[in-house]
Amino acid sequence: MLKEDRRIRKTKKALREGLAELLMEKNIQSITVRELTDRADVHRSTFYANFKDVYDLHKHVEDVVIQEIKDIISIEYHLDTKAFFSALFLYINDNKKISRLFFGENASGNFFNQISSLFVDSCMDCWRKEFNLKVLPSELRIYAQFILSGSLGVVREWVEGGFEMPMEALMVIFIDIDKGFRQRLKSKFCL
Repeated sequence: MLKEDRRIRKTKKALREGLAELLMEKNIQSITVRELTDRADVHRSTFYANFKDVYDLHKHVEDVVIQEIKDIISIEYHLDTKAFFSALFLYINDNKKISRLFFGENASGNFFNQISSLFVDSCMDCWRKEFNLKVLPSELRIYAQFILSGSLGVVREWVEGGFEMPMEALMVIFIDIDKGFRQRLKSKFCL
């Protein structure tokens, strides 16, 4: 059973990466199952055993990425900032093709909305605990959205720039910005 599970994971990974490569070349409407399976070196019957069509695969990949990021947030977010950013950037860096698909300029609105909601809710929860707030001021959500928009913009720049900036240098920038922002919020919301 484990051997089959590993093979299925390997096949799905090949299909995800094949889809990501093709989406860098053309839009999803132009991608056929045949060219995708040829690119991924997977038999068409194997594709159809797992997915209805290319859109179903795209939705599956989006769901997997969102779940994996959700797992990173739930495990790492309440640890120190360096551990969180390290886990997040390592995930993005280790999944370059998929990251270009979901964090690049052609990212879907659905993905962006789900990621935004995840991060904003996590920020709010973290700040509630960190600042010992029973009731969260509504203006904190605006701060969280501001941080998120800027952060996703920087991640998009990093991804679109071919990951040119070393991950460690990017982490230092994010940690510095986060530290300053937290100090500002703490002085504003902690009495």
